[in-house]
Amino acid sequence: MNLLMQLRLYRNYIAETGMVRFESLNSTVYAASSCLLYRQQKAMTLLRHLDVAPQPAAIRPLRRLWVMEVSHPPLTDFLTELTRRRSRGKIELIRRLGATLGMIHSLRHSGTGDIVAPDTKSVPRQLTSLVRKNQVLLAARGNSVPFAGLLEEVHHLWGSSGGAMVGNWQGFPPVRIWNSGLMIMDLSRANYSEPLLDLVHLNPRDIGLDTNFFWEYFLQGYGATCELPVQGREKIEVLYKIKLLRALALGQGVRQAQEDYNSQWWQQV
Repeated sequence: MNLLMQLRLYRNYIAETGMVRFESLNSTVYAASSCLLYRQQKAMTLLRHLDVAPQPAAIRPLRRLWVMEVSHPPLTDFLTELTRRRSRGKIELIRRLGATLGMIHSLRHSGTGDIVAPDTKSVPRQLTSLVRKNQVLLAARGNSVPFAGLLEEVHHLWGSSGGAMVGNWQGFPPVRIWNSGLMIMDLSRANYSEPLLDLVHLNPRDIGLDTNFFWEYFLQGYGATCELPVQGREKIEVLYKIKLLRALALGQGVRQAQEDYNSQWWQQV
């Protein structure tokens, strides 16, 4: 099926989801109806020297949409390969995933926000705003607000630090395997923020792996390319609290957020 037919067929889906990828062996076409494609291109440009994302290309209009076609080496699906491999092979892929996310998180910024036009807001200010917003939403619904002292924990742990590039994925990162590493295929929601948020949003149970098994080897790979922060365990716990607070405030994903917090995996690896 040619590109014009694909765009016509998926036009409504693109409008609903924001951006889609049409992947083939040696190239991928990104199509979007909004600014997501510019963020994707910007992230590719920033990561170009690391070889962890397709090389950036020009964006052009086509059929009232914006498209960008990028070239890359032949790729294999990460989750399919993970399922096929025995324990030692799984460990290798998990370490590579940790190392790849560590390389992304190594790109730092003095502020936070959209990678196309970041602002000067620090990570603690960003997290404080998130906590206050969800505390107000929860209180407005007549529910008690959990985790007394959460704002004080944020201020104590983060100081006045800036952010790092964060994929901000909704679910497991869209990763592909190539000969010498992994390739992240979707960075359209990337921003500058607290990098540990990517870890908090990553759930190994979604891909059928034991929690402690996954995190032990993920963190080995992650630590090889990005320094784990001082008081990392304490920060991760606070971020899981914020995740649960947000789920309670929105009334969405509460069970999952509660299970994630109760797992306390960061205290066991």
